[in-house]
Amino acid sequence: MDWTKAKSILIVALLVTNLVLISAYFLQNNGQKNDDREMQDVTVKLLEQKNIFVNTDIPKEHPRMAKLTVRYDKMNETAVEEQLAAQKALPDHEPTDDELISMTTEFITKCNLMTENVTFDSIDRKGPDILVTYKNYIKGIAIEDSYIVCTVRDGKIVDFKRHWLNPVETGSIEKEVIPAGAALIKFMGENSANEKIYLEGISLVYWLDSSAFDAESPVTDTAFPAWKITYNNGKCRYILAWEQ
Repeated sequence: MDWTKAKSILIVALLVTNLVLISAYFLQNNGQKNDDREMQDVTVKLLEQKNIFVNTDIPKEHPRMAKLTVRYDKMNETAVEEQLAAQKALPDHEPTDDELISMTTEFITKCNLMTENVTFDSIDRKGPDILVTYKNYIKGIAIEDSYIVCTVRDGKIVDFKRHWLNPVETGSIEKEVIPAGAALIKFMGENSANEKIYLEGISLVYWLDSSAFDAESPVTDTAFPAWKITYNNGKCRYILAWEQ
């Protein structure tokens, strides 16, 4: 047997097999993308028939997620009051975003409240007051109803609000998360009002029902994956995201 010729034939066969597999992969992926796009278009049209208009991107990714154990963290009010009294005002001019982020980050740190989960969120200028908001993120996912808001006026922090849920432990079991489109259909089913709804955002978060959570208790509670749907100038609805 001509082993050189046999080796050449084997190499060619392997190359052809690989090309076939790669082609099949891309065809399947393109087919999946087309299916996803078609499903999204159908979802948008269905929502519009129910007076729900999508003014935001609908996320395509929905990774597996575990539940999250959290504990309410009560801050030292005296330490915060001391830091408020000890402040030096910013120079007498309209503060830039960078100056506001720097001063509020330093303030949070001096109050021993800065952790790796404290993440800058937004700056809202309302007349003489400027609200600088930080939110609580773990591995890129927001923990809802967990925030720090610094109110800045005349170059100083004049008010400091904090409601904080410390992440204690991520569950060991990850479960499938329903697609964002499915969450929107559930949202549509729960909407009994006839008013027009304009969707402004949809994102995956960790959420627990704060009405059933005792913030003064040291015990832990569980936050579950949910789709946060924002609509009509900041109203929010949460749809639990685990597959049932």
